[in-house]
Amino acid sequence: MQEAVKHKITEYLRNQISQSDIRVNAYALNDQDEKNPTRSLFPKMKEFLENFLASKSAEPRWLCVSGLRGVGKTTMLAQLWAATDAPRERKLYLFVDQAIQILGVSLQDILEVYEEILGTPYEEMKSPLFIFLDEVQYEKNWGIILKTLYDRSKRVFIISTGSSALFLQTNADVARRAVFETLWPMSFSEYMQIKKGKTVATDLAMRIQEALFHSQTVKDVYDGLSALKKEIEAYWIDIHRLEADVFLKFGTLPFTLPLKNEGLIYQQIKGVLDRLINYDIVNLGCFRNEVVAKIHALIYTAANSDVISVTNLSKTLGITAVTLAQVLDVLETSQIMFRVYPYGSAYAQVRKPSKYLFTSSAFRAMEYGFIANIGCAENQKGKLLEDVIGLYLMRILRNRPEFSLTYDSAKGGADFIVSFQSSKIVIEVGCGNKGDRQVLATAEKVNPKYSLIVAEGALKANMNHQIVYVPLEYFLLM
Repeated sequence: MQEAVKHKITEYLRNQISQSDIRVNAYALNDQDEKNPTRSLFPKMKEFLENFLASKSAEPRWLCVSGLRGVGKTTMLAQLWAATDAPRERKLYLFVDQAIQILGVSLQDILEVYEEILGTPYEEMKSPLFIFLDEVQYEKNWGIILKTLYDRSKRVFIISTGSSALFLQTNADVARRAVFETLWPMSFSEYMQIKKGKTVATDLAMRIQEALFHSQTVKDVYDGLSALKKEIEAYWIDIHRLEADVFLKFGTLPFTLPLKNEGLIYQQIKGVLDRLINYDIVNLGCFRNEVVAKIHALIYTAANSDVISVTNLSKTLGITAVTLAQVLDVLETSQIMFRVYPYGSAYAQVRKPSKYLFTSSAFRAMEYGFIANIGCAENQKGKLLEDVIGLYLMRILRNRPEFSLTYDSAKGGADFIVSFQSSKIVIEVGCGNKGDRQVLATAEKVNPKYSLIVAEGALKANMNHQIVYVPLEYFLLM
């Protein structure tokens, strides 16, 4: 490495270290210099750091945090830096995109100079060292560089964030060493905590989950939720009646909260989606330019469709069915959308169209905001609600044994069928006073232990039909 280049990197790193408090506090603190609320993933990440500090070499010591752009990865990384009890010079926080662009060097070069600044080879370090790397996808060789650093010393703890598309490229060596965590779009309780400082007890969220998904009978569900009625109503008593509607439209993405102008919010969300497509997906190198240019049209179609037929849509977009299926797979793994298969055998799931929901309902709302005459307001709200409820189900239940999420593809079928190892739950989502026609039709086919209708209205049960009407206010607090 040329001395001039080394000097430039040295000066940059010394400046980053000396001003790290200022840079981190821009994300970790609000305008009143108070700590910003943390996300639900934060305690788990902090526990990993504290375990490492206590033993100086505890595993895991390499965390990869993926998530959509704008979902709050940078803020959480700053909060973790601030919560780490180590000397400032031994916890390096780098915005990888800025460092590489400003210096014109690789991440490897930066880590080599940092080693010289510390004055001790990584292999010989006795004290813990923390490397916080934000948006690591800007380094093409991030995997091998960090794997090498990880292998050189048990005293180094690495936290790297990046887009979900980035981690498509993870090789087996990285996968064996790193722990992968996902920062999901915000839940309603996280939204209210960040926006209004209003908290909900963790045990309340768990008890709602227990009643909805772990009950044995419809009576158990109803009794379990009834026992929580006072606590839930106490939480909602001072919340504006339209707050849930705002959340459905764009409250799942934290960067939208300070913005007041709805047009500006949609413009910002479109910018996030543009970068996801034109940087994250393009850099995967999977598709030709003419295919990438049609991804926006695909997303628009998904926003305005109940299901997607690969055969029909491939003809509309002018790309092969195989290529379209590959694009949909990348959009799913990138966490822009997630797929809900039709209920039935593997053959039926291939033959019938799948439903594609948005991981953040803000993407669908953005399409609605920019394109007029797209449908009635109630239908729009119903689709946004389906996105949010689908995300809740995936986030909460994905680690349950043999969990699967499907939908009834028959005309008039229910929105979701939640399947576990030995039981099923039918779920219908809607606005206003939702009828039971869909769940009854689907329940007759799949024989669930009970069905749930999530909508606005009061908590009630139909014991004869094994249905519990779950107020949206209850479901959103999980």
